[in-house]
Amino acid sequence: MLAVCKAIMRLYSYLFHGLLSLLMIVVALVSWFGGQHSLNLLLLPWQDETLRWLLLVSGLVGLVIVWLATRDLLRILFLLWSLVVLITLARGFFFGWVHYLRGPYPLSWALILTLAALLAAIGGWIHYRRPKAASY
Repeated sequence: MLAVCKAIMRLYSYLFHGLLSLLMIVVALVSWFGGQHSLNLLLLPWQDETLRWLLLVSGLVGLVIVWLATRDLLRILFLLWSLVVLITLARGFFFGWVHYLRGPYPLSWALILTLAALLAAIGGWIHYRRPKAASY
């Protein structure tokens, strides 16, 4: 039963980070090709061109890291990526850039997304701690 829970957490973590990485790429590409000259996500401290490049590169790096994790390679990168995502969301929502009294993000969404990232980070930890499969 514990092995099934661990497998579900790993799968959830792969899906969460894979979808997040794809979303980052899509937002960057839509802002470029949509003719939008300014891009500002209040969750992140960057804006405009810097934010576009950061989203695009981070999304591509995230996809590669998830792909490597599903192949059981460089597990530490997946754990580190999971922690970076969790810290960025927690810092952006609760310790800095977003203010709930006048901000665009409701507190419920902030809590849900941060909890989702926390569960994905736990899945990343489970993946990191899993014994490596024997290769023949």
